[in-house]
Amino acid sequence: MFGMLRLRALLPCLLFAIATTAWGATYTVDPLPQQNGVEVTVSIARPSMQFRMPAWAPGDYRIVNFGTNLADVRFFRGGVPVPSEKDVQDPNLWRVAEGADEVRYVVARVRSGIFSENLRVTSREMFAQWPAVLGWFDGHANEEHTLRVRALTADSKVEAALRRLPEADSGYFTFTAPDFDSLIDAPLVMGQDLRVHSFVVAGKPHAVVGFGRSVPSNLAEYGALCSRIVGAAFRLMGELPYERYLFLIDFNGPGGGLEHMNSARLAIPSGAPPRAMAGFLAHEFFHLYNVKRIRPKPLGPFDYTKPAVTGSLWWLEGVTDYYAEVLLLRAGIVTPDEFLDEAGRALNMARRARSVSLDESSRRVWEANNSSGYRVNYYTGGKAVGVLLDLAIRGATDGARSLDDVLLALYKETGGGKPGFAEGRIRELCVQYGGASVGDIYDRCVMTPEPLPLGDVLPKMGLEFRNGLSRAPGADSRAAALLEAWLAADE
Repeated sequence: MFGMLRLRALLPCLLFAIATTAWGATYTVDPLPQQNGVEVTVSIARPSMQFRMPAWAPGDYRIVNFGTNLADVRFFRGGVPVPSEKDVQDPNLWRVAEGADEVRYVVARVRSGIFSENLRVTSREMFAQWPAVLGWFDGHANEEHTLRVRALTADSKVEAALRRLPEADSGYFTFTAPDFDSLIDAPLVMGQDLRVHSFVVAGKPHAVVGFGRSVPSNLAEYGALCSRIVGAAFRLMGELPYERYLFLIDFNGPGGGLEHMNSARLAIPSGAPPRAMAGFLAHEFFHLYNVKRIRPKPLGPFDYTKPAVTGSLWWLEGVTDYYAEVLLLRAGIVTPDEFLDEAGRALNMARRARSVSLDESSRRVWEANNSSGYRVNYYTGGKAVGVLLDLAIRGATDGARSLDDVLLALYKETGGGKPGFAEGRIRELCVQYGGASVGDIYDRCVMTPEPLPLGDVLPKMGLEFRNGLSRAPGADSRAAALLEAWLAADE
């Protein structure tokens, strides 16, 4: 019995020792509250001659060059310092001629991104968006990783959408990830004052994690709202493809929202009514399907050294915005009239001729440095096109098919770690499910800057547009039935 007790006591330490020796890289992060930063140590088993930082972060389509955030960079081999050289042209690359198996550096006072704060460290709380903080040694990005984060205080709590190991290392929280992509796609929040509301949908655990300044007392209301959104997504997509999902709500934090594979970080005013944030919550949540799993080839596996150019950002962002509204409708969170009004606003914002097509706006967003489109906003434009494509497919097939079929086909083709879709695949599926006429609608909406063809789509669905979307008087019974099916909730 004594031997078994000793074995049980040592088991967490043995697991940690096995993990840190067998896995490709170990990241140790020590908070530096006085500097609003962290000290990072990256260790690998086999020496490498190059270390890199990301030039950009998934979801924020701008070149940021996170290597410029690093200070006091030192390389080691076998515990002995070795010289390094920072590349003259690439601010994210360090070369080590002798090879290194460890690097140590400091990241502090990092500027926020458009959609999310990158790093915040105080005496009571830490939030980290890892692309701004963690780099990788060449040759090790596809190996398994360990993340160790020192607790701010003895009573600190921590949340991250990573597999957590037993606390074998005193004072550190320890997580694992299958590769570098997965590691930096799971932001972490830690602190004494985290508030967590948990709920379950379809047997899967979820949590709303409140942090930041002035976390409100109505976190359970956010949990109830998120539960209905998740339920609607489950009914649409047929599965929840994760072990656990986190809504990380940074109350009164900077920026907007940023999606991740199994979590999202959202900045929300502490006094905002939860229902007013429903579309925002649904948008970021639905990205776990559309962007994180339904994606074009350049968006995973990632090349963090250069822009990931695709003509599909209008679909990934704008159509996600449309499906956020669809989820709210089908969950019964908004009424059919509210949904119709929102669809009308989307069409009104994007119906006129544009300076460039949505395809070009998506491809050239890297030139704009705004992460919302080159000359044309692909969020608003893509949302309007999502409305029109859904209506066009329904009208062309007497309601037998819809944009749901295109979405689910893409999910089947690219989900589960399969390669992303090729450019042009969305159009092919629109034609497959809606016919050649929908291909023409697609071309006019996506590939040209001409006005949206409202007159070719709306009448077949019993709709008209006059400064907004409304039911057309005198629509025949077929069109009226198609319209009611589009506006139906499924809760």
